[in-house]
Amino acid sequence: MKLKLALIGVIHTKARPHFDLDLKFGQQKENELQEILHNEQIECKTDKICKRTGNVFVEFEDRGKPSGINTTKSAFYAFCLFKEERKTKQIWVLIPTTILKELMKKYPIKNGGDNWEARGHIIPKQDLLNYEL
Repeated sequence: MKLKLALIGVIHTKARPHFDLDLKFGQQKENELQEILHNEQIECKTDKICKRTGNVFVEFEDRGKPSGINTTKSAFYAFCLFKEERKTKQIWVLIPTTILKELMKKYPIKNGGDNWEARGHIIPKQDLLNYEL
């Protein structure tokens, strides 16, 4: 699936110091996101009970075999923080797989997934948003 991003222009009535530097930095980050969306593999996960639990489940094993993050070839994970009432306007969190692998080590291992046969780490969604290197 290819996503198209539109650049939105903002008109300012007063000149701001270093506007040219801010603009250049913003454009670099927009280009970086477009590169990721168009050229990188992204593992997309939707956790339907995240709304109730406040957590996402990062699977690493299913029925005793490596799975999920332990077998992915994707450079990034994208988590849908699903809420039914948002319909097609869901909130997504994009995180490099290497960073997610480090982050998940801090959290407990639980059973989950289909039929509770998978094992994974339970990460509070807030910690995905507040992660610091």
